[in-house]
Formats: sequence, C-alpha cells, structure tokens
Amino acid sequence: MSSPSSPEIHDVGEGRLLLTGAPLRVLQWLDAELESLARTHGAAMMRVPTLIPRDTLDRAGYFEAFGDAATPVGPGDPPPYLLTPAICYHAYPTLAGRRLEANAIFGCAGRCFRRETAQARSLSRLWEFTMREVIFVGTHAWVEDERRRWMTLAADFASTLGLAGRMEPASDPFFAGGRGQQMIQQLKELKHELRMRVGTEDEIEAVASFNLHETFFGRRFGITTADGGPAWSGCVAFGLERWLLAVVAQGQLDHVEALAGAR
Repeated sequence: MSSPSSPEIHDVGEGRLLLTGAPLRVLQWLDAELESLARTHGAAMMRVPTLIPRDTLDRAGYFEAFGDAATPVGPGDPPPYLLTPAICYHAYPTLAGRRLEANAIFGCAGRCFRRETAQARSLSRLWEFTMREVIFVGTHAWVEDERRRWMTLAADFASTLGLAGRMEPASDPFFAGGRGQQMIQQLKELKHELRMRVGTEDEIEAVASFNLHETFFGRRFGITTADGGPAWSGCVAFGLERWLLAVVAQGQLDHVEALAGAR
C-alpha cells in the first residue's frame, strides 16, 4: 500500500486505518461540520447499526449491482446479516409501504465495509471506512434540486478547506441493471463525483458522490408520493477518510486543524 504522509495515520493492514493526533481531530471535525450542514438544510438525523439484514440488501438490488463486495456476518449459508456497505440502505426500509405527504430528508453516518481488489494498492480503497450521507426521498423535481444543491455545498466546503478537486459524471452505476441499463444511467448522469488528489499525483479518487436513483428504490420499497406515484430518491455520500487523505496530501492539515480550533 502507498504510505500516508502523516505519521499519525497508521496503516494496520487489510484495508484499515488507525488514526491519532491531528488526523483524528480533523476527521472528527469534518464529520461534525458535514452533520451541521445537513441539519441546516433540513435533514432529520438517523443513527444506523453496523449490521444490515441480507433481505434489505436483496430488496434494494445490492447483490445485482455489486455482487459479493459486502462482508457477510453470522452463522448460516448464506449468513442473515452483512456489514453495511453503504449507509443509505438503512433509510429506505423506514419508509417502506408508505405514502409520503411531504418530502423526506435524512442525515446519518456510520462505518461501511467493502471488499475491493484495489485495496492492496492504496489507502484510499479501504475495507472499513466512515461514510456520512444525506438521503432525500420525494418528488422528482425536489430530489433533483436537492442533488444539485448538495453538489454546490460540497464544492464550497472543499474550497473552505483549501482543497482542489473537480466535479464530473461517474462511469460506474449506483444501482442494478444490465450493460444497456448501465449505459443509460451514465448518459443520464445519474451519478456525479467530486474527485481530488488523495495521495501521490496519480491517486485521484472520489471524496463524495451525488446520486439520483429515479424511482428505483421507491418501487423496490413501495414508497409513494402524495399523488400516489412511486417516489424518487437520491443521496449524497462523503467518504471521511478520503477527505482526510486529501487534506494531508494537499498540504492542508495545519489549515484545517486551525479551522477546527476556531469553531
């Protein structure tokens, strides 16, 4: 694995980090700032468990889209639970079968776990990491507006940290579909990413993603809007360890720690 440029970011192997000192303080501050931003923009806070039922991921089409990237836990074949691969999967079951009289927006954070082949090469591809998400479920126009709003908010937040990055459409789909469906998702630009340097010059990774699911999860979980049609949904995901690695790689650790101390 590539080495972090701070002695207080410890690579403990198998795609895991141990943080101390300034990097830990900065990561905790980043999380608190993003939570505050979500609250300011109307998100109801949600605390989610680390384990998620296999039935929930199956209903959400996770295995169709991502195969066996999630980590199974517990007895049985297959085990009934997995370590959470993305926080937003906890939100949709809370609305299952409901008719929404108003748009719903949630904010939550937790530990995520994904097995990826690239983990052997870079600390920016972790097995265990922290994700903060904002999830919106409601009408078509409102969901699109929220996704657009959060793209601006994230870019502005990066600027205050002194981080250079670029917003661009993503090449990988967020939810299930064959090759033709994946191409449609890309053409519709259903997923954008804020990408920036997180290590050496050639280590460019997404630190945040901005996703439109259209009615995919609304249909899967039977969520409807006030007019009786399937709800649209979208989410914004921030990978906190990648934000920290970007802060260190781009020489902004002292600057961001000063920001944290001033607030």
